[in-house]
Amino acid sequence: MKNTILNLHSLLLFVIISMLVSSCGIFDRAVEAPDVPENFEDFYLRFHHDPDFQMTRIDFPIEGKYMDGQTEYEWNEQNWEVLRVPVWDIDQPGIKIDYDQTDTSFFQKIWVENSGFWSEYRFELIQNKWYLVYALEQNL
Repeated sequence: MKNTILNLHSLLLFVIISMLVSSCGIFDRAVEAPDVPENFEDFYLRFHHDPDFQMTRIDFPIEGKYMDGQTEYEWNEQNWEVLRVPVWDIDQPGIKIDYDQTDTSFFQKIWVENSGFWSEYRFELIQNKWYLVYALEQNL
């Protein structure tokens, strides 16, 4: 009988502690988006150096498309061409670059003047994580 009462008290104590912890939201915080936005530079470098990570940060279908004068298609998982070179690492004669960053977006453009070639990409901060949301490649 003494063991039964002790077990009941232990069970009751466990239930009360569980309810208190649950009402405080301690476990809920672990699954919520982090309060601090992801660092863009860290994300951007990993995005270009880790193809598997890159695919997790593109929610297909995305805005934009590929055009080359004969072919035109929207991006999907099967036809996506992995981006490997960060825009600020492009250093080739004739290739022009431009990029602009805010707290919640990053836009980059790469082109060759008077050639019909350009590409544009836009990244956005969504729930404190960066994602590629737009890709346009044209080679006419």
